[in-house]
Amino acid sequence: MSAPATGETLASPLHPDIQKRLDPDFVVYYNEKIAHKTPTHRIPLSEIRANPAKYAGPWCVDLSGAPGVKNFTVTSKDGHQVKIRSYSPVDEKFGKGPWPIHINFHGGGFVFGDLTADAAFCERLQQRLPIITLDVEYRLCPENRFDHAIEDGWAALEWVHKNASEINGDGSSISLSGISAGGHLAAVTQQLARDAGIPLKLAILTVPCTDYTTYWPTPEGYNLFPSVEAMKNTAMLDHTRLTFFHEQVNNERDRDHLEKNVPQWWKTPLHNTNFKDLCTTFIATAECDPLCDEGEAYGVKVVQAGGMAIFRRYLGMPHPFTHMPLKGAHQYDEDVIGTLRLAHGI
Repeated sequence: MSAPATGETLASPLHPDIQKRLDPDFVVYYNEKIAHKTPTHRIPLSEIRANPAKYAGPWCVDLSGAPGVKNFTVTSKDGHQVKIRSYSPVDEKFGKGPWPIHINFHGGGFVFGDLTADAAFCERLQQRLPIITLDVEYRLCPENRFDHAIEDGWAALEWVHKNASEINGDGSSISLSGISAGGHLAAVTQQLARDAGIPLKLAILTVPCTDYTTYWPTPEGYNLFPSVEAMKNTAMLDHTRLTFFHEQVNNERDRDHLEKNVPQWWKTPLHNTNFKDLCTTFIATAECDPLCDEGEAYGVKVVQAGGMAIFRRYLGMPHPFTHMPLKGAHQYDEDVIGTLRLAHGI
């Protein structure tokens, strides 16, 4: 990599208080690939929706049509057709199946993201494991209500549980994962599965948001986790960007519906009153992420209720580091692949 650009050339220079805490390789990568771009929360959504590829992260890639990759749809609660992209093993060493099934939810604050966001991650699983990975394109806010994203995620799991044989999958061996907002969606889906009696092998929650109420003012001010305050000026997800996401999810049009008709724990899975009988949960957090504390707090509740949680905090990493060409991201991949092997017995 070349030397970082100067602060004068950057649209989003790193805050000096945070830069010294970040992994040096990330700092170089950020200055070369990200800092010169205007953050998407400062761009009109209409422009992004009109040309999403223009504003996508440098890690986004369209793998439709690649070997072993297929698209299909499942029907959500309201009849919406949820697009799913499947990544089936193609290496002969993985046999002919049926294979375990892993369902993935991309991140993006419930506002951004599509099937290109986690495509490289899904492809790595396809190349390394005898497992089918399903990437779910759930609906985004503010054009759609937040609860539609939850319903789309649940529709994917419910369909897989009932129809695994249609994709040469093993419906008795299902796992979930999600990054950021996708981690939130995976946590809610994990709890819905427990309530519906659908057994899961594993839930991987990566830099998850688990408490949407954290960022809203109360009569006493903000009820912050320490990491939210400590990392308010961090890279990738500072407090301004967090506030933007929450304003899109809890927008004025939908707020009354979300308060009256949607279970509160769908927005705040950390505060569900029942954490018993959840599947094994892998909690991946980043040291320089404002969501670090609430992600780990979710894992603590799993353990307190008698379940098993695996904690891994990646030092010097920001939100969401897993897509980037960094040693921490490589270690994350190895951790996830190893945990999936154990969970599915493969």
